[in-house]
Amino acid sequence: MYARIGRWQGDNAELERWVERSRDEVVPQVQATPGSSGVLLLLDREHGQALTITLWESEEALQASEQRRAVIQQGTAQASGAQVETSRYEVVALGLTG
Repeated sequence: MYARIGRWQGDNAELERWVERSRDEVVPQVQATPGSSGVLLLLDREHGQALTITLWESEEALQASEQRRAVIQQGTAQASGAQVETSRYEVVALGLTG
């Protein structure tokens, strides 16, 4: 499994727009992408930061989604005003409870 993390930075208004767009548009688009294993949205209002974490079945699925990721992130950055930096990781352990 692999993960891609988008680190977002913005003021309160920008991050509120990020939340709205991410919930309404980004999550469904990621879920509809082949090889997607899930998506998390995390927000730290106090420090003006947010994370989008997407999970992928394989490195190939992660790589295959890169072009779509670029389009989605660019649209979200334009709509919200928040700035993003992207990184990728191999998931070496995952523990989730109901």
